[in-house]
Amino acid sequence: MKLEISRQKISSTVLISMTDVIFLLLIFLLIASNFAAQTGLPFKLPGSVSQERQTRQVLHIQYLNEKNIVFLDKSYNLDTLGEALKSEFSNPEQVVRLSAEKTTPLQSVINLMDVVRGAGFERVFVATEPVTGP
Repeated sequence: MKLEISRQKISSTVLISMTDVIFLLLIFLLIASNFAAQTGLPFKLPGSVSQERQTRQVLHIQYLNEKNIVFLDKSYNLDTLGEALKSEFSNPEQVVRLSAEKTTPLQSVINLMDVVRGAGFERVFVATEPVTGP
């Protein structure tokens, strides 16, 4: 007697490779997404009678040329500016903003930054204006 052997193919999907792909997509999406900072729970702050708000004063230095640098409505040169900065302010966290004309050579602005940093100031910025159009 002959036995009939059915040769049906058992179809099954290989789930291991599918889970690898899903895992990689999950990692990619986690890395590529922007995480929003959580604001936390709302709560009320305690009140205070004195409502002083400490604001930082920004020191403004205008560079006109090497012999004419304006600081606190007085004119200095590169040699005397460092001493004036040291004598007026001693806080290294003080913000200093430098202003110069667009046509001022870059080396002159760098020399001015070196003098200001040599006086002990760490937060030195150059004032710019936004560019409009091409």
